[in-house]
Amino acid sequence: MKRVNFVFFIIITVLFFTGCEQLTNLKEGIKSPSSGSKSGQKILAKINKWVLALPDFQNQIDGIIKANDGDSKIAVERLGLLARTIVPSYIDTIDLATAEGKKVYLGLLVDLEMLAQEAEKRGLDKKPEIARNIRRSTVEILDFSLLNNILKDITVTPLDVENFYNNEYKQTLENIEQRRVREIVVNSEAKAKEILVELLRGGNFASIATSQSIAESAKKGGDLGYLIYQPNMKFTKFWEAVLTLDEKQTSGIFKDPDKQEYYIVMIEDIKKGEPESLSKIYDQLEIILKQQRSFEAIDKLLKDIESDTDIKVNDNLLN
Repeated sequence: MKRVNFVFFIIITVLFFTGCEQLTNLKEGIKSPSSGSKSGQKILAKINKWVLALPDFQNQIDGIIKANDGDSKIAVERLGLLARTIVPSYIDTIDLATAEGKKVYLGLLVDLEMLAQEAEKRGLDKKPEIARNIRRSTVEILDFSLLNNILKDITVTPLDVENFYNNEYKQTLENIEQRRVREIVVNSEAKAKEILVELLRGGNFASIATSQSIAESAKKGGDLGYLIYQPNMKFTKFWEAVLTLDEKQTSGIFKDPDKQEYYIVMIEDIKKGEPESLSKIYDQLEIILKQQRSFEAIDKLLKDIESDTDIKVNDNLLN
């Protein structure tokens, strides 16, 4: 189930940072042309049983523009995998706010539907691999619809954010140690040894870093600012040195395992985290709190479904 939870993490993150409705509109507007209409609606196009009504078409247009940050000018390649093949090559961008742009998009939908119907006539939708791809697309659309249905009811009040700020954000940050680090990086061990001797004799770390380090930080006297342990930022030996040194202490020489670079670091200062004011980070905390509640809601949904579903996963077959 860990894999499923990771997938939902990605989906939730995207949904909150781009907008739930935008993603659904993008799916409906680009991948899933309307296949029916209500009685009395004006019909833009009809191919056999497939019908595209004017309101449905306009909803697709509105959704695509919204998903494009409100910009009605859309690059053709953003309209789907086949758009660039079907739309004439001299058209790079269409403006969906204009009649001309809407006609181009309508023509694309009609051509795509004709191709799809011809593929079905030839039985291509029955081929196993294609049927699996169709199922994957169906699953994706249904999952987004279900998540939108769940997430639309999740709310966060100002009091919720304030409590989260005081009880979680501040306490967590105040317990995180930040270390101000300076570094000197050179491309030979012999050079590093010379510099280390100079430092041990009282040489100024920042001055030596400025004059002899090959790292970008040399411009700032080797200053990397206040760091919090982030394993992907630097290699293991770097963090081993940084996290074990005391304030004002200088490390020995250690090498980057992937490069011909030799390091010496010094801890200039150690301090606890300093929380930002609530007003400054309110919006970020609101998003985080919504995400947290979304995880809880989806986790509950998955457990409820799992308890009433016949599920068999043989992950022991994976190598």
